[in-house]
Amino acid sequence: MSVVVVTYNSEATIGETLSSLAEQTYPTDRYEVIVVDGGSSDGTETIVAEFDATFRVVDGGTIGACRNHGVDVATGDYVAFTDSDCAVPATWLRSHVDRIESQHDERIVGVGGPNRPFADDPWFSKLVGSVQGTVFGSGGSPQSHAIDEVRTVRSVAACNVMYDATVFDSYRYDDAVNVGEDAEFHFRLSEDGYRFVFDPSIAVSHHLSANLGAYCKKSRSYGYAMARIQRRHGKIIRWYSALPSVALGCGTLAAAIDLTSRKPRYVPLLFASFLLVSAYATAQVYRERRTLSALLVPVMLAAQYTCYGIGFLEGIATRDPTH
Repeated sequence: MSVVVVTYNSEATIGETLSSLAEQTYPTDRYEVIVVDGGSSDGTETIVAEFDATFRVVDGGTIGACRNHGVDVATGDYVAFTDSDCAVPATWLRSHVDRIESQHDERIVGVGGPNRPFADDPWFSKLVGSVQGTVFGSGGSPQSHAIDEVRTVRSVAACNVMYDATVFDSYRYDDAVNVGEDAEFHFRLSEDGYRFVFDPSIAVSHHLSANLGAYCKKSRSYGYAMARIQRRHGKIIRWYSALPSVALGCGTLAAAIDLTSRKPRYVPLLFASFLLVSAYATAQVYRERRTLSALLVPVMLAAQYTCYGIGFLEGIATRDPTH
């Protein structure tokens, strides 16, 4: 078993990640930890040196390139990935292995699970986790959406996944993709008929966006990445990925029509539709958190959709590949 952790300037969090990997119930002599650094300029390497882990540097490498380097170094029959801002439970490796070895379907190439905010993270991070647990906050992605049953899915998040190492004999991450490299890789696998098992009980803790600015920046980067990936393949990877951009266009057109006619017709209609959607998500978040912070859900969804939509349009319009 090999565990690969991709990192870049993560001195504040990687110690927590490696500590959790050192405390696994899985036999220590049956797994290795490999840290692949994209060229950090902080004290990441110094912290990694305190743990029993192989440290490799791919200076200036994309996340995709770093993941591939980790696969090249790995010696295990299984290759697991988590991120350097995550912490895994003590049963993480054992649970992944038990789940994948219980499968008898040659289409299954890996197992994944959800990622949740840390218990001691800021309130905004926890709110982000709750929003992403709703269908409107996650787009139905299993790694975020609150799914409560084991099921077969097309993709899982690379911060919580374990692959049968044989899949890398024929498939690799794309070295040119930085953000969304897991979605792009899993899309190619799914196109060839392969699937993952999603197990909601195998969760990792993940430091999510701590403030609205970081939340908007990440949403924009996801939109950009998804557009670039879909342009690369000339196919729609996720049918809903263009909806925020379409909504932005419709909103702009509605505003122009209302201003021209001097009659507020279409903008109020669109606003009412958004309120209905956000009210449902707000109710879901409030039931989970029982705090008035749930009232911020409409603001967060508006920010997420807007920034994602802008990023998607930028990705469509940009000719150069993602670096």
